[in-house]
Amino acid sequence: MKNHIKFGAWAAAVLLSGCAGTGAGGRADSVEAAAVEPAGISADDYEAWNTLLDENEIDAAFKESLSRFAFDSSSAVLAAEEGNAIFSPLSLSYALSILGTGASGETKQEIFEALGVSDRGELADQCARLYRRYVYTGERERARAEAYGEEAPQSSIRLADSLWISEDITLRPEYQEFCADNFYTSSYYVDFQDPETAGRIGEWIAGQMEGVLAPEMQLSPDTVFAIINTLYFYGGWQDRFDEALTAEDRFTREDGSEVTAEFMNRTDSMRRFIKEDGYTLSALDTSNGCEVLFLLPDEGTDLAAFTGDGDRLRDIFAETDGRWKTGEVIWKIPKFSFGSSFDLEKTLRSLGMERMFDSLAAEFGDMSEDPLYVDSAIQEAHIGIDEEGIEGAAYTMISMAEGSALLEEEPEKAEMILDRPFLFAVHDTRNDIWLFAGVCMDPSAE
Repeated sequence: MKNHIKFGAWAAAVLLSGCAGTGAGGRADSVEAAAVEPAGISADDYEAWNTLLDENEIDAAFKESLSRFAFDSSSAVLAAEEGNAIFSPLSLSYALSILGTGASGETKQEIFEALGVSDRGELADQCARLYRRYVYTGERERARAEAYGEEAPQSSIRLADSLWISEDITLRPEYQEFCADNFYTSSYYVDFQDPETAGRIGEWIAGQMEGVLAPEMQLSPDTVFAIINTLYFYGGWQDRFDEALTAEDRFTREDGSEVTAEFMNRTDSMRRFIKEDGYTLSALDTSNGCEVLFLLPDEGTDLAAFTGDGDRLRDIFAETDGRWKTGEVIWKIPKFSFGSSFDLEKTLRSLGMERMFDSLAAEFGDMSEDPLYVDSAIQEAHIGIDEEGIEGAAYTMISMAEGSALLEEEPEKAEMILDRPFLFAVHDTRNDIWLFAGVCMDPSAE
């Protein structure tokens, strides 16, 4: 059954509130998102598909920037958490990218430095390429399924964007069109004082998720502008777990107490893994070219030894060339489904983004004539794992208020008995994008 792991409310949103009463005389009309034209390529024309995907591949420097931001931000967020936590660095980076392309001066410089980019046009182009690549990858998989009489694939990675604008502010037409062309945003003029607006935004988000998620949006009465980015991921295991082998067992929490959880069990005779001082790392592949990496600390080693250092996290998860061994891996993974909420202001400040929180100094003149500054930044995310696959979703909300301005090895063996707190990450290996990072401290907690 498609999307068998269900979650509650979520979206990916950047909400902005600014000065009212500026008038709408100079406002732009609503703008439709630029269309990603269907490829129209036959399923067996592999050369044409490869050419199209190559044309929309993001460059190595941008991948490097996304990777570094992913682990810097994940470390900053996860290190402060005491319980289960799930975070999407891609959702945050997309929200900041849309925000940053409307910033100017030192505000833009701080955002761009944190993202590891220097040019507005290049940032937008790379985000557009990633968006189109996901669209075309999905189209190719559906074409193949139809051509060979197979069921449409469940696995998916989807992005969508929109702008929601009050008539009380003047959004620069060039910014609106820039977002439509590069972030594929459609724009909608709404009355944020009308309680139905929150429901309308929630319905739009649910529509991007084919109704699987039912977000209940809560908007500040001061909101006059919202940038919404949705990220949805579902990956079926390449080799599914046998439900008959799922059994209850004990999971030991970090304080030594125990809870009961349902564990999925299997043994892979040939699986790659890394065993180094303090931890064991292995990965499971999904059917959409992604992998879920699991890090199990050695007995007596706390997760804080890993989450507190973004460089170490990146070295462990991303810099793995030459460190993988191949051999038998015994899997015992607790089924879980949980969500997280984060206040990201301290995280963003720690990553060098200070000026956008300053009501006197923030510069968003490329977005609007109205003085705006960031007064809060939050993210909510959900993740779930069962025998068939993994499903994740996240939203990031940045509110703005009115301002004054492989090696050859002998066969070995690893045990991924995840019966104590562990770290995990979801990696899109086709595009080298880190989608989610999380810690499981108690699989029985929601």
